[in-house]
Amino acid sequence: MVAAIRPSMLTLPDVTTSKVAGPVPGTAPAVSEPTGGSDFTKQLRDALSEVNDSQAAAHRASDEYARGNQNDLHGTMITMTEADIKLRLVSNVRNRVLEAYREVMRMGS
Repeated sequence: MVAAIRPSMLTLPDVTTSKVAGPVPGTAPAVSEPTGGSDFTKQLRDALSEVNDSQAAAHRASDEYARGNQNDLHGTMITMTEADIKLRLVSNVRNRVLEAYREVMRMGS
């Protein structure tokens, strides 16, 4: 299942407005590694893996029903619908991210 968005994920950090001093002559700016990148990658990989597992389970359930190995039409339809909803969610998120990227690229020109 796709990880739920928690309200704490949507809040912006507290930013105070103060005058920022320029760089100190003779010093190089500190370069820091981005934090949390691997966590995002892991969450994305887990979510896509879960969608893939759900699709595989729906396929197995429909095959088993078609072969007559199981007689649970209701359970088969629920499994297939859950897989469909998860796939649509991932597809919609992908489309929104691409649209946001395109919008940002249009701002630059």
